[in-house]
Amino acid sequence: MLSLLPDTWRFVLSILIALLIGWYIRIPIFKLAIRKNFVDRPNNRSSHIGCVPNIGGIIVFLSFVVSCTLFMQFDTFYELQYILLGAILIFIIGIYDDFVQISPRKKLKGEILGVLALILGGDFYLDNLSGLFGMGYIYSWAGIILSFIALIGLINAINLLDGIDGLSSGVALCDSLFFGICLYKVGYLEYALLCFILAASIFPFFLINLFGNRSKMFMGDSGALMVGFLLGVMAIKMGKIDIIEWKANGYFAIPALIFSVLAVPILDTLRLFVSRWMRGFSPFKADKSHLHHKLLIIYDGVHMKATFTILVLNLMFICLGVIGQKMSNELLILLDIVLFSLMFYIINELAKRKLAARNNSPVKS
Repeated sequence: MLSLLPDTWRFVLSILIALLIGWYIRIPIFKLAIRKNFVDRPNNRSSHIGCVPNIGGIIVFLSFVVSCTLFMQFDTFYELQYILLGAILIFIIGIYDDFVQISPRKKLKGEILGVLALILGGDFYLDNLSGLFGMGYIYSWAGIILSFIALIGLINAINLLDGIDGLSSGVALCDSLFFGICLYKVGYLEYALLCFILAASIFPFFLINLFGNRSKMFMGDSGALMVGFLLGVMAIKMGKIDIIEWKANGYFAIPALIFSVLAVPILDTLRLFVSRWMRGFSPFKADKSHLHHKLLIIYDGVHMKATFTILVLNLMFICLGVIGQKMSNELLILLDIVLFSLMFYIINELAKRKLAARNNSPVKS
């Protein structure tokens, strides 16, 4: 019945409910994690000290699912139920990994199941490149392949970003809010509501993860995988909307705008994979060469400084995407890549100098 309320009330109440659920279940979830020993223990790649509960994704999941179920009009867009189904399936594989540490291959199979439930069950996939490389509508088989790769890639990019306090949740919070504003402007209210509910579900966890002391928790794979999936859904929906509708609202380079919003997780993940491959390692081999690891060196291990630096960079790329709407898609994407590369080069050099100063040795070229 709540889904039949006027749109203004649905937006206000759904956001409020998600915020309240997230805030008030944080302590019970924390106590459950401590009691059942669902914690992340420090290892040679960890940047935290002591055992920290790793099931904070439950907070995001419950807030999101409850609020969506109460307020979203699933009969308006039937694929919404498959978006929710995909999110639930991916959450399940994530929380299972948080509990028992499954292999990457098994985790990938779970991700594929959730993605295929959406693409095949909900008939939800990219069917329009909106002028990218001069292309408009594309064949269904091409759209399915592109959507599958994009969703699996973004799911894992957000998961890889989840390395320091508040980072993946902060980036997802900014990105989902921006996607929500864009979708609201072009009149896709249910998808805008989906974005705002996700942002509201993330916000309490973001505060706990970044500023919490006694009740600090990590999002874990359960939260990071689900959030990455939902960001991918938002990106695909943005791409599916006809370019004529976007142009009527002042947007002309939608593929490049989507890329700019997601530039930080996408480009850092691609850089990592290429770097590992060039050094003869598996692209999936864990190491400490992420952008946030470099910033931790510069900031002497202070998570908050590293997190806010990347959040500012993320906002800069979003602003670039908005300001550059009169550019071609190709030029704006190229500009994103060049700026990220320059930014990483500077940060990497500063990190090298910091390490050299600590070790009282010259900087290696």
